[in-house]
Amino acid sequence: MSIKLLSEMKQIKKLLDDPLSFLSEEAICEDIIKPILRILDTAYEELRVWSHVPYNVDPAKNLSGKPDFLVARPKRVKSIMDVPPLCIIEAKRQNWDEAWAQALAEMYAASTQGATMCYAVVTSGDLWQFGKFDKKKSLFIKDRNKIYIIDEPPTNDKLQRVFNTLNWVFNEASKVIIEHASN
Repeated sequence: MSIKLLSEMKQIKKLLDDPLSFLSEEAICEDIIKPILRILDTAYEELRVWSHVPYNVDPAKNLSGKPDFLVARPKRVKSIMDVPPLCIIEAKRQNWDEAWAQALAEMYAASTQGATMCYAVVTSGDLWQFGKFDKKKSLFIKDRNKIYIIDEPPTNDKLQRVFNTLNWVFNEASKVIIEHASN
């Protein structure tokens, strides 16, 4: 592990121990989720983490909104996002059902735009859960295991487990084929 990565992990651990990082939904997104995703954003050059950007697929079918984080390749114009094969949703007010409904809507929306497989992460900052949507099989699978990032007593094991799982998800998302409709 590089010195820079060790420093970033130490900073994230410090933020996890700070009660102010969990004071509001915005604080969780900015203090916990975004620093973790930033490390993966740097590791996967072909993918970018898009934070709080509109994703309007079909407003008539209620497939529009502003998800917390989408992971996608940039189009030729670097400021335009391609179809996102991965979304990360913060479980607002610890409402996991609502957060997974939003994640499923995002995955379905991406599948209507050509993503053959879509992945999702739902997190409260201290608890992380993962799922995927297979377009071909029309099958949604949510991993029932949740990773608690905060240990009692504090250790880095669970934080490392979250990074390992996110690394696997980013790697899978980088392989997703986007079947763009030909004009």
